[in-house]
Amino acid sequence: MNSFELVEHTADIGLIAYGKTKEELFENAGKGLFSIITDIDKISEVEGFEILVTGEDLEDLFIRWLNELIYFWEVNRVLACRFEVSIKDDTFLEAKISGERFDHKKHTIEHGVKAVTYYDFKLEYNHINKIWTAKVIIDV
Repeated sequence: MNSFELVEHTADIGLIAYGKTKEELFENAGKGLFSIITDIDKISEVEGFEILVTGEDLEDLFIRWLNELIYFWEVNRVLACRFEVSIKDDTFLEAKISGERFDHKKHTIEHGVKAVTYYDFKLEYNHINKIWTAKVIIDV
């Protein structure tokens, strides 16, 4: 099973994330998001940060999670490569993310990401394969 894949979309980028659990789905979506921004293999786990997110339901929590990661990147200039997510009641997320501050000598910004949209958004659990899948469009 892939953890995520990027899909071409008119003027934007589609992200499809997978996970055996909701937490793994959110973690893999975080990796996918930062892989749009830069080569995540060049990010070192130098610092750890805690992020808290609330949402109305699991779908809203997912969109808010990714938008919070975009905000975190924009404000702190930290590129993340590792995500440890805990979800409570499908409305509260606590995460520890690890990465390092952007260094123009080491990192190349591939795409500027603006926001995660609700357009064509889908989050579902396949009971046969026992896999969570989420598809979002990233406004770049």
